[in-house]
Amino acid sequence: MTVRLDEQLGAVRGHFLSMQDHLVAQLRRLGDRRDPAQLVQDVQALDRQIDEAERAAVQGVLRLLALQAPVARDLRLTVLILQSTPDLERAGDYARHLSRTPDLTGPEGALALGDLTRMAATLRAASLPGDAALAAQVRALDARVDARFEAATAELIARPGGPDALSAAAWWRSAERLGDHLKNVAVRLETLYA
Repeated sequence: MTVRLDEQLGAVRGHFLSMQDHLVAQLRRLGDRRDPAQLVQDVQALDRQIDEAERAAVQGVLRLLALQAPVARDLRLTVLILQSTPDLERAGDYARHLSRTPDLTGPEGALALGDLTRMAATLRAASLPGDAALAAQVRALDARVDARFEAATAELIARPGGPDALSAAAWWRSAERLGDHLKNVAVRLETLYA
C-alpha cells in the first residue's frame, strides 16, 4: 500500500513540477523577442502543456485521495498541489497574454519579465526539495514586480492615453497578476515546509 501511495504521489508531484517547468520555459521564451510570430505560437503551445499537466495532476490527486487516503505530510502535499495547480494554470494564461501584447513597456518591462522568470525558476527549485527559504525569495521578487507595476501604472496615468498606453497597461496588469499567482504557490510551500 505504501509503495503504491509513493508511486501515485510521485506521479502527481511530477505533473505539478511539469507545470512549473513549462511556465519557466514560457517566461524564458517571452524574453527572446527575435521572432514575434513564432513567440506567440511557442508560448501558446507551452500553455497547452501546462493545461494538460494540470488536468493530469488534478485527476491524480482525486484518485490518490479516493484510493490511498494519504495522511500527515503526504496529505498536506496532496492538498497543496490541488490548491496550487489553478494558480500555475492561470499564471500560464497570463504569460500567454503577455506574448500577444506588443512590447511597449520599455526597459522596466524587461526587468519585470526577468523578475517573473526568476520567480518561476525559484518556485520550481523550492518545490522539488521542499525549501521554505527559496519559497520566501519568490515573495520578495513579487514585491519587486508589484513596485514596477505601480510605477508603470502611475506613469501611464500621467502621460496622454492612446492605444499604446492601453496595451501597455494590459501588459503590466497581466505581469502583476502572473506574479501574484506564483506568490500564492510560494506561500503554500513556505507553510508546508516551514
